[in-house]
Amino acid sequence: MDVEPTDKIHEFMDELERSGAPLNMVQSNQLHMTVKFLGDVDEEKVERIVEKAEFALEDFQPFTLDLKGTGAFPHLGYIKVVWIGSEARLEAPHAGTTEAEDIPFLTDMAHRVEEELVPLGFERDDREFSPHITVARVKGGKNKEKLVDVIESYENEHFASFEVTELTLKKSILKKSGPEYHDLKKIPL
Repeated sequence: MDVEPTDKIHEFMDELERSGAPLNMVQSNQLHMTVKFLGDVDEEKVERIVEKAEFALEDFQPFTLDLKGTGAFPHLGYIKVVWIGSEARLEAPHAGTTEAEDIPFLTDMAHRVEEELVPLGFERDDREFSPHITVARVKGGKNKEKLVDVIESYENEHFASFEVTELTLKKSILKKSGPEYHDLKKIPL
């Protein structure tokens, strides 16, 4: 899901850079939430991936995505990735809602996409899905305290709300400055 950078997102990213920590910032026009990372993919698989994703998403309608809160992976004591949290705002129950449990909307969406892609040879992720927007990758411990202070100062911040009407299959090209993303196919909800 592509994210349109707001003034508040720019402000947070600028403060991260001013911390002096060794960061590889994600370009603001490249911000997105990854539903399923696929790794290296043969070009001839792209159409099958799109078909499977369309099937997985057929019960999902457009929704509002709230970007709020900040954090780090794996944790603030050892930071590799700085992120902005994301959460779906729903007016009605979704496909993952049952009487027994209410699966968070974005987790349900990611799980359905992942399950549809398993027959194509993609493995299930060992980690629990955590909806977030990566804004920076950390390349060392210099000025860690300043970096943690910035992250913590935005932990309750609301950055944006926007309508999600499609998912995008993206290709990433790794460069020294960080990954560069290109849209391959848009899948409407």
